[in-house]
Amino acid sequence: MGSVWDQVSEAVSVANYRPRLRADLTWARLKSRRGTPYTMLADRPRLYLRLGPHDDFLASRMDGSRRVSDLVIDYFRQFGRFGFDRIATLVRDLRNAGFLTDPPRDVYETLDRRLKPPAAPPRTGRWEGTTLKLRLPLRGIDPVVSRLHDRVRWIFTRPTLFLTAVIGVIGLVAFIAEIRAGHDPFAPIGNSSVAGLIALVLAFYTVIFIHESAHALTAKHFGRRVDEGGFMLYYFIPSFYVNVTDAWLIRWSRRVAIFWAGPYSGFVLAGLSSILVALLPGPSLLTTLLFKIAVAAYINNLLNLMPLLLLDGYWILEEWVETPKLRQKALEFVRGPFWHKLLDRKRLTRKEAFYAVFGSLCAVYSFLSIYLAFLWWGRRLRPILRPLWVTPGLLAKILLVLVVAVVAIPLSIRLGRQLWRYQRAIRQAPAAAKKALQTIRVRDRQRLLQGLGFLRTLPAASIERLAKAARIRDVAEGATIVRQGERGDEFFVIAQGEAVVVVRDAGEDAMVERKAAGDFFGERALLGRGIRQATVKAVTPMRLLVFDQRVFWTELGGVVAWESQVRAALQERERLRSVPLLSDATPRQLDLLAVKLAVQPFQQGESLMRQGDRGDAFYIVREGQVDVMARQNGRSRRLSVLGPGEYFGEIALLRDQPRMATVRGKTDGSVWRLERQDFRDLLGRYLDLDAQLAGIADARVPRGHSVAGAA
Repeated sequence: MGSVWDQVSEAVSVANYRPRLRADLTWARLKSRRGTPYTMLADRPRLYLRLGPHDDFLASRMDGSRRVSDLVIDYFRQFGRFGFDRIATLVRDLRNAGFLTDPPRDVYETLDRRLKPPAAPPRTGRWEGTTLKLRLPLRGIDPVVSRLHDRVRWIFTRPTLFLTAVIGVIGLVAFIAEIRAGHDPFAPIGNSSVAGLIALVLAFYTVIFIHESAHALTAKHFGRRVDEGGFMLYYFIPSFYVNVTDAWLIRWSRRVAIFWAGPYSGFVLAGLSSILVALLPGPSLLTTLLFKIAVAAYINNLLNLMPLLLLDGYWILEEWVETPKLRQKALEFVRGPFWHKLLDRKRLTRKEAFYAVFGSLCAVYSFLSIYLAFLWWGRRLRPILRPLWVTPGLLAKILLVLVVAVVAIPLSIRLGRQLWRYQRAIRQAPAAAKKALQTIRVRDRQRLLQGLGFLRTLPAASIERLAKAARIRDVAEGATIVRQGERGDEFFVIAQGEAVVVVRDAGEDAMVERKAAGDFFGERALLGRGIRQATVKAVTPMRLLVFDQRVFWTELGGVVAWESQVRAALQERERLRSVPLLSDATPRQLDLLAVKLAVQPFQQGESLMRQGDRGDAFYIVREGQVDVMARQNGRSRRLSVLGPGEYFGEIALLRDQPRMATVRGKTDGSVWRLERQDFRDLLGRYLDLDAQLAGIADARVPRGHSVAGAA
């Protein structure tokens, strides 16, 4: 029985935390188009998280019966890795998402509300979203969609689908024939061009409503929920939308079917209208209206199938190429790495060439979209507003004022706010630039260096000399800092900004790590092994402390030869990196492990642990070989021989139970020893659940399918 403080420490240890997933979550185990397995975990309709196979393995064990330390060992036995960082990130993400039974509590926010209560509750308007994606939502529509689907279920039968496909093809031929015959889509109604234009606008909204209804009904046909729909101004173009994010819980081909359902309904509606125009006698009010519906449907389809905006064509393309956040990645590539590739005269890979073309088209269209939207509004409103203004009488002018108030004033307010934010940012730019130009203070440099594990034993004077010797380098967003395969002799510590580490394998680039302030890279250069193992790219503007290899070791010289001590620490980290068990550990994680892993030498024949003894430590063979022996039926039998990188005694990290075998040195060598309490301390460093609330890892949250049709 330990002391009271030992019992308190055991009770509050993060290693003993038992994560329990909520029972009402929805699971869906799926495969991508190329057969890659993944899992969707959803709190419908609020939030959907995407998990890989390893995360699924862990999440499926979060039933409240296993502690975090148990999950680490389960993962270790299944995949041969400790996975500290993976488990820490997954538990934090699930907890912050509210998927665990004990949701996070932001104590500081609660305290702030108590100390500074708001004078009045904040006003919330009915409009939601950004200036370019402004929504007026209507929630709780799923029961209505369900009833409608039950009544028109027959439209999803094979005969109906075949018939509608035939109508779509024949109707397109009929429409082309009408256009070639000179049928005017803007033809007046009753000798009134205004009435003709109003009829065309109403036709557009009829088409969009049917288009969005097709999305909703198809989603419902596949058993999905449609909890929200409404009106939207998408890049200032009026439209309707439905939210079919629940489609993430079905296979990719059915998601594509949901996205295709909107344009398909447009082709069928336009085809049917065009066929009726061709069959009905002579020009009439009915044929004029039907032709306007056909024109509206085809134009709407053309806009929706263009993949440059987040509409049906984009979602279909994203599913086909299996690249989440395709538009965002392509735009980021065009903003930075693309130009560096051109300046360095580097050949683009197929994926990079695709990003360059797609990102450039998206950027051009984004700049033109506002102009096109105002052009759209001008062409539709000018023929209506001008006659109203010149029409005698007060009623026409009142109607004109109402139209301007409904359309122009809300847009002007939103744009005014946006312009105010822009001018404020521009006004504050000189001060921000001046602050950025100021050098990093020496004590801030010292604080960064003191956080590096392999420098932890250095005296303050040596740290200060290193801090003063560092060069400051500013790096632009998108720039490549070091490139895989090139020789380098510089070591970097990040003072500001973020970077990604990319490893090129089999012709494909894979992001393996994200680095932020306080992290470091290029330490192999300090040992004279300057071939870069990965490419490091800035994803934000960065400020770095840069150490040349020669300067670094020169500054460590002095009365006491600290160089050998630092070299030994760096070499120990390199040795740890070569262990398969720790191969996916980041430099920062290796620092944490290096502090906790004690080196224990052994001689040939020396026992490291004995069968039946109490177990309290885990071992990794550092050098040499060990025999694993077990006594059965009164006789000792060799079970295996373990060499460098192999391990034994892992059960001792979890339970205080007797050893199942004896391990003794087969040759002289050494092991790394990790005691149970150090293991728990490591978990605590990785899993600080009481820290300030963090966001959910962006890679887990798929982009929502809020499908919009635009007029």
